[in-house]
Amino acid sequence: MPGRREPHFLQDDRGFYATSYGPFVLRSAFQPIFSQNEEGHLTIEAFEALIRAQRDGKPVSPGHFFSLVEKSDAVAVDTLCRELHILNMGKLNRKKARLFINFNPGLFDAVADIDAEVDRMVDITVRAGLRPGRIVCEITEQGSGDEDVLNRLVEGLRSRLFRIAVDDFGADDSDSKRVDDLNPDVLKFDAAWVRRFTETSAGMGLLKLMVEQFLARGITVLFEGLEEDHQVEFCQQIGVPLMQGYALARPEIVPRTFDDRFPEPETSQMGDVTHRQASLTTQGAKPPVYAEAVSQRPYLPPRTATFGKRSR
Repeated sequence: MPGRREPHFLQDDRGFYATSYGPFVLRSAFQPIFSQNEEGHLTIEAFEALIRAQRDGKPVSPGHFFSLVEKSDAVAVDTLCRELHILNMGKLNRKKARLFINFNPGLFDAVADIDAEVDRMVDITVRAGLRPGRIVCEITEQGSGDEDVLNRLVEGLRSRLFRIAVDDFGADDSDSKRVDDLNPDVLKFDAAWVRRFTETSAGMGLLKLMVEQFLARGITVLFEGLEEDHQVEFCQQIGVPLMQGYALARPEIVPRTFDDRFPEPETSQMGDVTHRQASLTTQGAKPPVYAEAVSQRPYLPPRTATFGKRSR
């Protein structure tokens, strides 16, 4: 595998970017993240960025690809994927939607490395024509490493106005402390953990209470891994602001078909959202991550939900 080098990005005939690592061609796949109003209509709020690798024209799973990355190249490839996603987000020409990208703090050995990475993030974001506030940096749990490095990463990103998300809440007893320490803008609930809570009415009630408590703290809650319509309905029942999963939309390698399926409206429908953000700001809390409005999904009557196991 090659050593670290400056990334080389190629554009296709539609303007979207690809890059490479050794024999692998790397492209971005985006999966929409939605909100839902009381009538059941959907709003596309953000995209989660995922890497898609090919070798000799054949797809390679993300897990297998990353397992083949040389340890000495891990930071460079991690950076490469983020930069690729941010450039492609700029090409979507969305005016308000945000982009969720992953950060693994365990890859960084020193505070100096963090400072350099944050500087690169600012540079590539500006190059893509985006504002840092539209990038949500998702802090992964895998080997979070040195606490000083983790804190410096979050502080550095936040000082440059990037948003912070914490993933897989509920999967470990240390999660509450992690939320308290990092004070994220967005909290992603672990899908398997949520599924266990929805098996009883008491569990569903507790889940609703937890969502309400985080929202009161100014933390936007996101439920991922939604596989069935009734799971989406359950999110509506308990007031979950953001939702993601195959029941709503699958990831796509970034053509502009999102514009066909979920067009950005010409007129803004953000009046009530702006009011809520101002109210939260007045109270000293962080505003939730809200963006553009799209009405696509009809209302379905609520019913009891049991979260299914993701198998795809």
